Amino acid sequence: MPDKSTSPLRWGIASTGGIAEQMTRAVHAMPGAEVVAVGSRSQETADRFASKFNVARAHPSHTDLCNDPNVDIIYVASPHSEHHDMTMTALNAGKHVVCEKAFALNTGEATEMIDAARHNNRFLMEAMWTWFIPAVVDIRRRVIAGEIGEIVSIDADFCLNISDPNGRHRQADLAGGAMLDLGIYPLTFPCFVLGEHPDEVKAIGRLTDSGVDATVAGVATFPSGAMSTFQTSLDAVSGHGARIVGTMGRIDVDPPFWFTSSFTVHSHGTNPRHITMPNEGLAHEAAHAMERVRNGHIQSNVVTWDATLQTMQLLDEVRKQVGVVYPSER
Repeated sequence: MPDKSTSPLRWGIASTGGIAEQMTRAVHAMPGAEVVAVGSRSQETADRFASKFNVARAHPSHTDLCNDPNVDIIYVASPHSEHHDMTMTALNAGKHVVCEKAFALNTGEATEMIDAARHNNRFLMEAMWTWFIPAVVDIRRRVIAGEIGEIVSIDADFCLNISDPNGRHRQADLAGGAMLDLGIYPLTFPCFVLGEHPDEVKAIGRLTDSGVDATVAGVATFPSGAMSTFQTSLDAVSGHGARIVGTMGRIDVDPPFWFTSSFTVHSHGTNPRHITMPNEGLAHEAAHAMERVRNGHIQSNVVTWDATLQTMQLLDEVRKQVGVVYPSER
């Protein structure tokens, strides 16, 4: 067995879409890591991806990728409907896993995935990259330190015009809809910033003809007394910013808030301070995952399993309130 403390961690990429390409670029540029394999639904798409990114091995199925003895950790970048099965296969094959958000379709699936990681003694983390972006981490530090007083409200929105009726976002069997893909960001941004999860959430929404959520808006209340509002949609483009209001000031987060590089602190009685920080995108979460794996941990201490389960419970509740049920849940 190679010494995992010194040998490069070998990544396998499950799926070949846009986010898979972004992670592959990020890992390629990192010391102590290499992308050695990709898995897709067909040999043709796997070969195309491997050729584009100089990946040594291309597998025509996810199962083949998971059985590749040269892979240490797998990044699951498939549609949400496949997260559970792909992650379970990878964990049971002895691989560590970083699984894209939303982690699963529902809390039941998420619980099974976490149980499998624990049983197989393998690292598993939801790829909530926002929680590792340096500017967002610094915003949380300032909020927790009380720099703008007690938090009264946090507002965020993520709306895109994704109109293709045949795309995955509008397909119920692929777990489409705005919430799991876009809305998870404004829903969970306050959770990270405040360091707590809501005790209540209220949501309203409009569904597509296929039964997925086209637009959702809601409000959440937190144990600290703070409130948050969130909005997401597949039908229009919003400003993609966020605002954190406290009793002693506010923080305006520059768009896109979920991987921002800058924000402005407005403290009562002082001039606004605009702060810019470096941002390497997906590389921050990948570096964290590798550090945890190298040190023998099976979960993140940032995106903990408890945090992931609480997020899934929130998403379940929002979908229940707006009336979204996926075919596999019926």
